[in-house]
Amino acid sequence: MGGHFAVSLFWLLVGAIGLVLVAPDLARGNFLAPHVFSVVHAFTLGVITTTIFGVLHQFLPMALGHPPRSVRAGYVALAALAGGTALLVTGFWFWAPALQGIGWTLIFIAIGVHEWNLSTRKHRPPEHRVVRLYIWGGHGALGLALLLGGARVGETLGWWTTDRIGTIAAHFHLAALGFATLTAIGVGSRMIPMFLVSHGTPQWPLRFIGPLVLAGLVIFTAGEVWRVPALGPIGGILLAAGAVLYLHLSRGYFSHRLRRHFDPPTAHMAAAHLGLLAATVVGIALLLAPRFDPRLWTAYALLAILGWLLPLIFGILYKVLTHLTWIHLHGRHATGALPTAAAMLDSRSAWASLGLLSA
Repeated sequence: MGGHFAVSLFWLLVGAIGLVLVAPDLARGNFLAPHVFSVVHAFTLGVITTTIFGVLHQFLPMALGHPPRSVRAGYVALAALAGGTALLVTGFWFWAPALQGIGWTLIFIAIGVHEWNLSTRKHRPPEHRVVRLYIWGGHGALGLALLLGGARVGETLGWWTTDRIGTIAAHFHLAALGFATLTAIGVGSRMIPMFLVSHGTPQWPLRFIGPLVLAGLVIFTAGEVWRVPALGPIGGILLAAGAVLYLHLSRGYFSHRLRRHFDPPTAHMAAAHLGLLAATVVGIALLLAPRFDPRLWTAYALLAILGWLLPLIFGILYKVLTHLTWIHLHGRHATGALPTAAAMLDSRSAWASLGLLSA
């Protein structure tokens, strides 16, 4: 688990440097540039996916009552994911199809080992059924995203042809709104109220958000991959409806909180949900746009990754890493007056990070 977070912080540094280098391409809406592909995957695979895998290794034993099958398998999955991401990012940057293919294969292995390691046949508490469904629904979307990514790598190698824009659009939505967002909603339904000290939020929207998002992803993906223009807007409407319903649910988390002031972790979470709102608004604008606008699509993707998912991960890491550090330093031999876990966070740096990222 700690290894996942260390690797994700490394990729955060790589992605931050790369973001500066590709900023001119992003400003022009040139999201098909190889360097942009490289930086996007440094964030999505290196930071977001690696962090989610690390959080799940902590969350599942604590909340759902079943630990991973094997610690060794967790390290194997982490090594394969880190190595595959490095090869894929390098392959995109220098446009080396062979490296892209090897990287994709390692990532495929990593996800397979991760899935096996976190699955279990032991008794599963029924009260956590909804959370499990969101986690596995997100992983199903990740599998489809991986298949579409493999299709794009195969085209790069000259094995077949695909609809480039359609496949990329479906791949992005499956990864960002399917895997990352569904997992965040499921795990967040337990973690966010705990961090906010929030009670009493009605949970009924969870019964509808997942089905709306998954149905939207399937319809949108079918329309983009098989070139059925009527399906894309239908899938997009369902995705937007799921996002709006989740924003309604998360509004309840924040309005019912007992701890009224924001600390840096919860402020990052609040900013993340504002980023999701902005991404949803831009996504609806894309549905209504009369023609393809690459700069608007680029803004949409940036809001989804840097406005929604990245601040959410920062907020969770601030909570989880300070907790793990406190346990490592004081947990086993706690004597006398000890600092709290929150006191181990440099609040000034955290607030500065939030201000800079939001700006």
